[in-house]
Amino acid sequence: MRLLVVGGGITGLAAAWEAVRGDGERPPADVLLVEASDRLGGKLHTEHAEGLLIEHGPDSFVSYRPAASLLATEVGLGDDLVGTTGSRVVSLRSRGRLRPLPAGMGMVLPTRLGPFVTTGILSPADKLRAGLDLVLPRQLRDGEDVAIGAFLRARLGGGVVRRFADPMVGGIYGAGVDELSLDAVLPSLRTDEAAHRSLILASLAAGRKSRAAGRGPGSPFRTLRGGLGSLVDAVAGRLVASGADLRTGTGVAELGTTSSGGVRAVLEDGSVELADAVVLAGGVASSAALLAEPAPRAAAALSGVPLATSTVVTLCYPASAFATPVTTHGWLEADPAPISGVTVSSAKWADRAPGDAVLIRAFVPERLGEIARAEQDVLLERVVDHVGTVLDATRPPTLSRVARWQAVMPKYTVGHPARVAAAEAGLAHLPTWRVAGSALHGVGVPDCVADGRRQAGLALATRTSVSS
Repeated sequence: MRLLVVGGGITGLAAAWEAVRGDGERPPADVLLVEASDRLGGKLHTEHAEGLLIEHGPDSFVSYRPAASLLATEVGLGDDLVGTTGSRVVSLRSRGRLRPLPAGMGMVLPTRLGPFVTTGILSPADKLRAGLDLVLPRQLRDGEDVAIGAFLRARLGGGVVRRFADPMVGGIYGAGVDELSLDAVLPSLRTDEAAHRSLILASLAAGRKSRAAGRGPGSPFRTLRGGLGSLVDAVAGRLVASGADLRTGTGVAELGTTSSGGVRAVLEDGSVELADAVVLAGGVASSAALLAEPAPRAAAALSGVPLATSTVVTLCYPASAFATPVTTHGWLEADPAPISGVTVSSAKWADRAPGDAVLIRAFVPERLGEIARAEQDVLLERVVDHVGTVLDATRPPTLSRVARWQAVMPKYTVGHPARVAAAEAGLAHLPTWRVAGSALHGVGVPDCVADGRRQAGLALATRTSVSS
């Protein structure tokens, strides 16, 4: 069996790894992976400069979704998995100042009532409005997808949406909660309302259950000692050692079928490659373009997934630029700002910067409007000014980097589950063709790894079944 993988980001690499490993019912496959850019890894891009470890894309993943940790262990990086350092101090900038997140605060809702009632993030009026959730009837109708913001506003009021949901959920998904799909992003809220009626009662019950099971409030985030780029290097190295053909600098121009039901690919360099199955992991735009002729319904569904631009600004300051040590792991912005949040990498992770340096990552998603589209020098000036003001920096950073990811972040807007279903139905006549990656089933690194592996396994298993 031969698998073609289109796209060399972490999704494509995970798909290739699944194929060369085989399983109990399927022998290892030959793999050709084609990546249009000149490097592997996609949004996972680590730079080492001046004693700093700089992540231009994601810098970590959550441990409660094990796919990324498992992949790292399988390629020999298990001992390099590390958690956060020090005390997890994370704040929201709300009502003019940095305020610690209430203890027990989840993505949107409290798992402990006391810290939520006493937090300064919400005004007294915001808290009273949120309390109406305790007596309101159920709001959701079966089969109707709605925006997270609209649902939470109806149950908990605008304060919780503005101060918690939009910074925390929107910060992950690169879009405002008034456009994000409840059923695609936070389907648990539908389940909670159905079971408990009140979202607050549901969250408090979940908190009690978690504490009774001995699960503490520690950080769920993990990374690799050498940065997430080390995962790309390790997987690629193991793939090459297993005989996989990894090609960068050339893309796939056209896909079609062979008379025997296989895959025929014309590469941009004019060469033709044949395979038994294909995993499209080059992003939603690439996959939609390649499917336009062989699977137009799937292509149309994929084209309906909106794409956003996101920017990561990295700043390094001398530690002496601050009157007191910067120990916070970062903050999210609930007030108007040119950024959506900050991670202090030097405080959050070990060995990211020398002891006399403070390494900071600031995020500028497209949803912030004009500043996200500004020229680089304007963007950098605004971000430096804002971060320096919040942290009381007495001098400018000594190093800066700007990584702009243009139209690559899928937005799970209202109707996303229907688009996913349409894309999968549109490929039903091509059972050995699979689409994988952040556009459909999750945007985090573990989601992409799991989806790449799952789709590779399904494509090859289907081909094996057809052949036999």
